[in-house]
Amino acid sequence: MKYRQWVSRKWKAIFFWEKSPVMEKQIFNATIVIIGLYVFVMSILTVSTGQYVLASIFLSCIPFLIYLYYLLRYKNKFITPFILFGLVAYPVLSANFYLNDGIHGSSAYVFILMNLVMASIVPVRWIFGLTLVNVVYFLGLYYLGIYHPEIIPTSYTNETSRFFDHSVTYLGSVLGMTFILMTVRIFYQTQKSKTEINKNELMMVNRDLTKTNFQKDKIIAILTHDLKNPLQSIVQTLELINETDELTQEELAFIHSELLKNTQRTYAMMENILEWSSFELKNQNSRIKDVDLKSLFGDTLEIMKTIANQKGVNLHINYLSNPALTLESDRLLLILRNLIQNAIKFTQVGGEIKLEIGQDENETLISVEDNGIGMSEKQLKDIFQLEIKPTYGTALEKGTGMGLHLCYQNAIKIGAELTVQSTLGMGSSFMLRIPNVVEEPGKIIKPSTPSSF
Repeated sequence: MKYRQWVSRKWKAIFFWEKSPVMEKQIFNATIVIIGLYVFVMSILTVSTGQYVLASIFLSCIPFLIYLYYLLRYKNKFITPFILFGLVAYPVLSANFYLNDGIHGSSAYVFILMNLVMASIVPVRWIFGLTLVNVVYFLGLYYLGIYHPEIIPTSYTNETSRFFDHSVTYLGSVLGMTFILMTVRIFYQTQKSKTEINKNELMMVNRDLTKTNFQKDKIIAILTHDLKNPLQSIVQTLELINETDELTQEELAFIHSELLKNTQRTYAMMENILEWSSFELKNQNSRIKDVDLKSLFGDTLEIMKTIANQKGVNLHINYLSNPALTLESDRLLLILRNLIQNAIKFTQVGGEIKLEIGQDENETLISVEDNGIGMSEKQLKDIFQLEIKPTYGTALEKGTGMGLHLCYQNAIKIGAELTVQSTLGMGSSFMLRIPNVVEEPGKIIKPSTPSSF
């Protein structure tokens, strides 16, 4: 069984040159093998019928065909073996016609096969010309056979030899044409499979590029959204120092101290965001950490307090407990920053924002509540949808409209649930519920109907 499989593989490798990307080379390869087998069989047949001259011609063709095969397969040359093949083929056919009983012989079948071979491997613009050569050549020989039969010797000794010769030649020609067509079909199917594979690979690359572009746009939005307000706070403090000459040395020292702290916190936050962004763009594994929320939120809340104070908004922070969680802390910080900045943005001067952090047996609860301008039912309906458009706060602070969408998507990725309640003119309340044990981080949780806090 193994021997049969080995022979089958070797035969297929000799006959079908699947590694070649050029169909003409594959067809020419199959043609040389077919003609080689045909010539070998015919040399045996002609010897058995006493046609020794014709047999010697057939036998001399075998090393010539082996040389053509060598040039094609091992030297990867096509033009040279093709020209040699064309120069030798028709003289051999003429000799076969002359020594094989002329029009009574079987040469006509081989001429048809030869035309198919030539038409299969030459450029399209040459097909008609080579077909014309084939037709003229054959008709010229046929003319000699009809009108000058005396110059062509009789080779058949009886009707049985004639029948056998015609049968073998016809069978060889039909098999040759069949194998050529099979080669074309195999080449077509192989190329089609490769095209499908390339198409699928291209689709995957396009999908990855689309995903990467979306991540890039999202990260740019995060950088813009999360860093703009802290940097604006620093700029406002510097402008205050530059425009005011009445500050005492103690006041200046205090402002410088607070400005340094605020700048250091903003820089640390920027480093954290950039590092997380790099992980996101490279599709690296999530950075899950063991954290306690008081330590995690410390610097971020100090920055948020400064931003709120500069607008004249009071930010109250209440830790009912200090939950310890195992999750992607970068995503949680992103949610916290955006929820508080969103509350500051839409709360008037003198307004109140309450951040409350607690934990029960099953989940950690983080709520951000403000008494700002609130939202209508229509706004609430699409509050977490991605809709990039300019939004303006109570002091005309400009935003992109992406903040809450980012909060919602990142809440899903840490296995949490984000809900909202709001009344137009009275304020909004956001609640983030994080399971104390997140079994499947990133699992999509369907949003529930917003409930009261």
